Amino acid sequence: MERSAPVRVVVWMRDAPPPPDDPRSRVLDRLRELEADGAVDDVSVRVWGQYVDPPADTPADEEGPIQARIAEFESWGDREGHSLEPAFGQCERSTMVSAERREVIRLPLQCLAVYAGDRLVAVFPCSTGSGTETVADCVRRLEAGDVVDAPDMD
Repeated sequence: MERSAPVRVVVWMRDAPPPPDDPRSRVLDRLRELEADGAVDDVSVRVWGQYVDPPADTPADEEGPIQARIAEFESWGDREGHSLEPAFGQCERSTMVSAERREVIRLPLQCLAVYAGDRLVAVFPCSTGSGTETVADCVRRLEAGDVVDAPDMD
């Protein structure tokens, strides 16, 4: 089936590049193979830290880029009936500067965001009504060509 919009995968990672023997390296290698084979049109890598402040109740243009992505992922989850937890777990942290504890989001080691054109169509890992969808599940679905559902695309 011909795709009506380019499929791109944004790989979010805590560190880039991961060590060669790390499973995250194998995921990146396989995604690059899928890109070379034309199964996906673009693969890019972005780096984030271990924790981030939750998206604020401020306009999107005032949030940092990672908070904006988290907000986008949460909107996708709400739209699809999926949850980002436990991969994007909330916890309290203090800093070396202040003993005051604040709520933060713990970011996963690796996350795949799949887009059809400019529309976010999948985030892995996520939780669904039937269990957890992992990064490995995403790669398998990309290999099979079924991450981007034609009926779901606008």
